[in-house]
Amino acid sequence: MNLLPENATKIDVENATVDFFTYTRNDVTYYQFDTSMCEPPEPMVNAMIGLQLIDSTDHKLVMINHKKPMGLLEKISQDYDIYTEYLDDGRIKLIFSCKNVRD
Repeated sequence: MNLLPENATKIDVENATVDFFTYTRNDVTYYQFDTSMCEPPEPMVNAMIGLQLIDSTDHKLVMINHKKPMGLLEKISQDYDIYTEYLDDGRIKLIFSCKNVRD
């Protein structure tokens, strides 16, 4: 099940172990990656790398994973709002946005 919109473009993200894509929807830039087939610690490593891409309120990070990454969520919840969606195929979609814009 491909969750990327047609206008998604693959981007090079340094040190990432999975492909990252970007697209824009309603004036918001999204960065998306899928670690649903990865073993720990790859999901957390890629999420931490991806979070560096969202430095403003109009940037969001989308993570597709096989389960809710509780260790990651505990680590970052004070700095990021996290929207969770359970997908029909059993995977989970998390959308991260900055609570406060970094200087």
